[in-house]
Amino acid sequence: MFSLNAMVDQDLFICPRCASPVRPEVGRWRCTGAHCRYAGEPFPVVSGLPALVDFEHSVLDADRLRAVEGAPEIHRSRYHRALSRLLHPVNSTAPANVARMLELLGAGDATAGQRPRILVIGGGTVGAGLDRLYAEPTVDLICFDVYAGPVVQFIADGHAIPLADGSVDGVIVQAVLEHVLEPTVVAKEIHRVLRSGGIVYADTPFLQQVHEGPYDFTRFTDSGHRYLFRSFERIDSGSVAGAGTALRWSIDYFVRALTRSVKLGRIMALCFFWLSCADRILDPKHSIDGASSVFFLGRKTAVPIAEAEIIDYYQGSM
Repeated sequence: MFSLNAMVDQDLFICPRCASPVRPEVGRWRCTGAHCRYAGEPFPVVSGLPALVDFEHSVLDADRLRAVEGAPEIHRSRYHRALSRLLHPVNSTAPANVARMLELLGAGDATAGQRPRILVIGGGTVGAGLDRLYAEPTVDLICFDVYAGPVVQFIADGHAIPLADGSVDGVIVQAVLEHVLEPTVVAKEIHRVLRSGGIVYADTPFLQQVHEGPYDFTRFTDSGHRYLFRSFERIDSGSVAGAGTALRWSIDYFVRALTRSVKLGRIMALCFFWLSCADRILDPKHSIDGASSVFFLGRKTAVPIAEAEIIDYYQGSM
């Protein structure tokens, strides 16, 4: 498990409510703002991790978080996790984009003079295709999520990231933005915590049915995803999983609805595994209009793209 003290400079932490510095004191974390509620009332510590959350403006509840000791509220059995690995196609997009991010940030370059600091939002577990990042010795990795986990260093809400302005060089937000109430606010927070010229990598569902139950809120077309990151210069973007995988998801959920059985839906999705393999031979322009998920790799800029530019951006077949 990552060590908070070893991996995160404590001077980077700010209060998610008032943005004043947050400091640890004898196992407690308090805001240093004179008039902030978290100056007198310390942030909860759950499973040994500080929960740096403004609970009055979050779906997270402090009492519930303590009651479950930071455990995820969506329980996944060992059977469920094993089956999910079989159902989801190998993500080849994420490792390629992470490698590009590391190259752009000068990871491993002795002449760069500083180790890149990369923030993973929703890093409760190691995401698909991110193994190299977690094993990379030349970067400082910061991981948070809304629950405790083996690679989480603190608990936080992406709507108010408790890190100082310009404090990280890269941000990765994978399969997270569908689970936040206001993705635009989270995108602005990503822009804020990134240094000038910092890099963001995001991959987010488009045509996927509800997962994570009550914690699933929204979807993005490729163009909508690009506009979400309008304050970033585009380096690359496109499909993560195409129309074949989207069809496979639909078959799964159709069978669930028909038979009232999640298990039968998943078995049927396994039978149609070849649809995900077919993504490799589908026409990219047609497939992106029916993609299961999309990605964006971009560089922080001071001037966002204009509204009219998003029309010219369209990468589909119409």
